[in-house]
Amino acid sequence: MARKADLDLTGRWSGIYNYPHSMPPIAFEAVILDSGAFITGETEESGRNGDTLHAMVEGHLEGSEVRFAKIYDEAPRAAYRIDYIGTIADGGDEIHGRWQIPGNWSGTFLMVREGGAEEEAAEQESAEIRA
Repeated sequence: MARKADLDLTGRWSGIYNYPHSMPPIAFEAVILDSGAFITGETEESGRNGDTLHAMVEGHLEGSEVRFAKIYDEAPRAAYRIDYIGTIADGGDEIHGRWQIPGNWSGTFLMVREGGAEEEAAEQESAEIRA
């Protein structure tokens, strides 16, 4: 499937990922740079001990699907990668899907772009009213 030409995931994202067990979900922030069909970026989240965890992401887009790997900066988490596969919603401001640590854990995730399409539409409408 070809990539939609007008789709660009560059921006700040807020997200949450869920564990498959009774552990609470984890919120995270991401900054994504979209360079054609390839994406790179960084994430930040609070660990269970209250520490801040940083990770790098790298992946690609194909049509309305995004695939990326997240690798933490700090040991011992840096020893493995987490694979994400998600579907990009119409408008490009929401991604939902599944994450997996190969051979180990998996769960679901949701990412929403900050200042997405609704905010841009409201700003444009406000500008038209002032004009």
